[in-house]
Amino acid sequence: MDNLTNLEAIKKIDPQNTVGSTDLLIEQLQTAWSQVHALPIQPLKDIEMIVFCGMGASIYGALVVKALVGSQFKYPSEIITDYHLPSYVNERTLVILTSYSGTTEEVLSCAQEAKEKKAKMLILTKGGQLAAFAKEHTIPAYIFDGALNLSSTPRLGAGYTILGLIGLLNKSGIVTIPEQELEHAITKLQSQVEIIKQQAMSDAKALRGKLPVVIAAEHLSGNAQILRNQFNETSKTFSASYLVPDLNHHLMEGLQFPQPSNLHFLLLQSHHYSEKISKRMQLTADVIKQNKQIVQEYVPTAHTIYGDFLETLTYGGYLTLYLGLLYDQNPAINPWVDYFKEQLKR
Repeated sequence: MDNLTNLEAIKKIDPQNTVGSTDLLIEQLQTAWSQVHALPIQPLKDIEMIVFCGMGASIYGALVVKALVGSQFKYPSEIITDYHLPSYVNERTLVILTSYSGTTEEVLSCAQEAKEKKAKMLILTKGGQLAAFAKEHTIPAYIFDGALNLSSTPRLGAGYTILGLIGLLNKSGIVTIPEQELEHAITKLQSQVEIIKQQAMSDAKALRGKLPVVIAAEHLSGNAQILRNQFNETSKTFSASYLVPDLNHHLMEGLQFPQPSNLHFLLLQSHHYSEKISKRMQLTADVIKQNKQIVQEYVPTAHTIYGDFLETLTYGGYLTLYLGLLYDQNPAINPWVDYFKEQLKR
């Protein structure tokens, strides 16, 4: 389709109402934040290591947490996207298990291993076997109903999984989040959302027929990987993500061939990057342009890193939704992922 304002045409492509779920992100964020803070969760003690477990969209929260406040952790942390926990996990390890559906087999496997290793646990899920596991073993958990995710697609419930996880870590004393800053960031986001939608709509048209490559740094590192995944699942298009400064040591030499190129580089900029990273981002854009590649930038207008993350998350959700619609693709379904899972069962 070409007209992204034609609501009737969009409904035909999007019967699961992905548009509705995307529009409700802010309400998801507010709901998750208030619900988690109402839970009777006590600060956790005697922790020496954190292990995050999740797959696909369910790992979004861990990516964001490590990018935003990972430097606050008093102990090492690791993200596991596999069936098994590291051998060092023990009773002084906090294992955080996230599965939107509660049926993700890799996460359930890690949950069982965490129990066997007597690790401390936190759980975040909508239900399923993981919710039952949390209740059976009296594990602190945020079990949400997902009512504000009209499409029931896990990646469209990012408000629950990301802010739910940040809230759990805040309640359990693992990190200290300036609650007023976060709440102000959500309020500001409400005033910016229409502007963000219009930019996402325009940028999606520029990305049509291109291969998006997302670049970010520091507190927006988690957003880069999330946006890459959203391009894959929602837009049904290939995408890659890279982080500064690492890409400065290899990627720039790979920009020369082939020419002409179909790459479209999307740089997630920020006024809150450190001075050194800001300079690297500017020089990175310069090198990309000199190699005759397309460069586009997204710059959030927020006053804090929390606002940056929220605005960029909102932008990415709309950008990938609109690009999927431009390709006449149902943004809610994942036919090849479903095919793969069905074949795997045989």
